[in-house]
Amino acid sequence: MPGSGKTTLAYKVYNDKSVCSHFDLRAWCTVDQDYDEKNLLVKLFNQVTGSDLKFSEEIDVADKLRIKLHGNRYHIVLDDVWDVDTWDDLTRPFPEVKKGSRIILTTWQKEVAFHGRGNTDPLNLRLLRPEESWELLEKREFGEQSCPDELLDVGKEIAQNCKGLPLVADLIAGVIARREKTNEVDVMKVIELSYDHLPLQLKLCYLYIVRFSKDTRIQIHALKSYWCVEGLVEQTEMMSVEEAMEIYLDNLISSSLVIAFNEIGVDPICQLYDLVHDFCLIKARREKFFGQISSSDPSSSSYLMPRIVTIVYDKEHFGPNNFILFSTKTKRHSGKHLYSLRITGDKMEDHLSDGCHLRDLRILRVLFLHPSFMMVKDSLLSEICMLNHLRCLGIGTEVKSLPSSFSNLRNLETLVVSNEGSTWVLLPSIWDLVNLRVLKVTACSFFDLDIHEPIPITEDTKLENLRQLGKLVLSYSKETEDIFKRFSNLQELSFVLKDRAILVPEIRFPN
Repeated sequence: MPGSGKTTLAYKVYNDKSVCSHFDLRAWCTVDQDYDEKNLLVKLFNQVTGSDLKFSEEIDVADKLRIKLHGNRYHIVLDDVWDVDTWDDLTRPFPEVKKGSRIILTTWQKEVAFHGRGNTDPLNLRLLRPEESWELLEKREFGEQSCPDELLDVGKEIAQNCKGLPLVADLIAGVIARREKTNEVDVMKVIELSYDHLPLQLKLCYLYIVRFSKDTRIQIHALKSYWCVEGLVEQTEMMSVEEAMEIYLDNLISSSLVIAFNEIGVDPICQLYDLVHDFCLIKARREKFFGQISSSDPSSSSYLMPRIVTIVYDKEHFGPNNFILFSTKTKRHSGKHLYSLRITGDKMEDHLSDGCHLRDLRILRVLFLHPSFMMVKDSLLSEICMLNHLRCLGIGTEVKSLPSSFSNLRNLETLVVSNEGSTWVLLPSIWDLVNLRVLKVTACSFFDLDIHEPIPITEDTKLENLRQLGKLVLSYSKETEDIFKRFSNLQELSFVLKDRAILVPEIRFPN
């Protein structure tokens, strides 16, 4: 990440007295993304020779640099190298490293770091701990003196918000001291360079992450599901959607644009640095990729919403006329073009939610109504079943079973349901969702525990695309075994095992 201290550390090593005296020739070169190979080689040559020469096009600068370095103990720093081809081009003139010669490389890209390593593994700079951020902030602001007692608490709170980045601590210290700082602008430029380096499709996947609020730790499997249902990753002749998403995520992590956390016993999660989140949010809004709307913000009455929208419902500032997206009588927003909608925030009161409608959002492909905002009732659930373009649906509900009208959602690929306190009965409509890949319910069952009659299932009923299923309430029986045979490509299953006596009804498979 910019501001983590890569260049600062390399600079300290490069200028250390004992290091300087050890080498015959030294040179520092900042590469950046838009580099000119010959100009950089000229710069390196002039540094190691102490000259200021210019070279015509026909002169082979690389060869002259190689001759100059040969037989000498040299120390070269290549700061901010973007890809392996750049590394190969710039190091081509360097003789085989002998006599204690050394090259220091800094990069955002792990691929470059491992490609360019010699006898040592890359050094991944960790973020500062809160106490270290405070120590840096205090020294920047007060020098050798200590922070006054009356400022200690607020100072440590500021240090906590630096998120472990030394550059941010330095910026804040500069602002406090009323010194003019341009580093923040420079950081944004570095982030933009890294963003511009991404392929177009990966840029869209990257910007999508900023839909999650700042500091949110995102489950990686959930992020991949969102990418998939939004149509941001497509299958190719060379790789499946799953393989493409894995490569996309690896590229973002190795570029230091995304932080990955892999703790033992916990689903892998990822997160954006605050600075990167700020950059992506600005970029996404400029490109009208998606927008965020607050019920308390008067500017939310935009004449046209982006195609991907997140709405944060704020009950404290709610008024009868300032949040009526779902009203069929008054259309404050032009929502007919929406294909992705997520609503979160405070819980909407029942008498208000009864007036909400979705029937006009005909091309909607992704819908998330967080349980914290609304528990979906039968009437709204019936309207959702009219949105036959839906590919991803996430809701909270207290209804007992999957309604028969769910059969209309034949394009549905991901279904996530929060139904605390009840067990959702999946049959019989679940078998019509032939494209379903992910089914996650707080508690679900293939059996209606209140009915004492068999539930028939046709012989050829299958969900061959289903990859993830949970959380099932089940007990082992021959019928249960037969059901699982219908999920031939299932990869992940979570369940609660109950006593067989609880499952009263039986399932019969007609011949």
